[in-house]
Amino acid sequence: MERLPYIDEHAITIDANRDDTWAALLRVMCRDPHDPSTVPFGFVLDEANPPARFTLRGRHWFAVYRWVFELDALDEPARTRLRAATWAAFPGIHGKAYRALVIGTGGHRIVVRRTLKHVAATVLDSRAQTGETAADYVDVFEVPIAAGDVRTAEQSFRDGLGDRPGMGGNLVLWIHRNVLRLRLGPSRSSGHLIGWPIVRSDPDELVLATRGPLMRGELTLRRQDGRRAVLITRLHYRRRVAARAVWALIGPLHRMVAPRLMRRSTRRGITESALT
Repeated sequence: MERLPYIDEHAITIDANRDDTWAALLRVMCRDPHDPSTVPFGFVLDEANPPARFTLRGRHWFAVYRWVFELDALDEPARTRLRAATWAAFPGIHGKAYRALVIGTGGHRIVVRRTLKHVAATVLDSRAQTGETAADYVDVFEVPIAAGDVRTAEQSFRDGLGDRPGMGGNLVLWIHRNVLRLRLGPSRSSGHLIGWPIVRSDPDELVLATRGPLMRGELTLRRQDGRRAVLITRLHYRRRVAARAVWALIGPLHRMVAPRLMRRSTRRGITESALT
């Protein structure tokens, strides 16, 4: 296939070895995870080199494209950096218009990042156990940590919440208590955050956990390598039909609020590092 112009690259760190990450990638990208050639419509398999590289290619009237996933083993054996790079050409006037629609609007970036998060959630969901069953819902959000940011995981979480909960924080607390029906303590104390009890607080990891009649949940914030912070949400449905229906309504709000909390914490860390 011809050499194509580089478009972009996105990445996520996953707490799993390359073999487990590769298996999760195939579960997300292939109709049959045991057959790498069963890729999504619009693509054909270009290369499958487990557990290091998975490449798709394709073309249509307005574009020629290549999507490359690379799995890099990190210093620790049970962690992998999954990268997704895109190359594409958009020939002719119609191709330029299509590029503006796909790339210029940010739609491509959203799809790639969502795919990476889906892979991370899939590998975590297959491994993580809280009690007797695997999680029914998992999501992962990641942000970089500023150079010189030495805050603990708990302080980073508290900084993301801000000094006062405000209207948005009060709304989240109300939803958790009255819609998700979770058992909550004080909104914020030495042993609680957003009403969730703190079950573990180490310098590089904070774990919050609570439960209610519909579901039980776990929020984990990890500082990894002093370079990135990862927030993982796991839910275990106790009343599966009702919990799934409720989370279908509340989940989109959570996926808006959680990244904002992480970005706010990052800005606070940058400010404190600059002052230091």
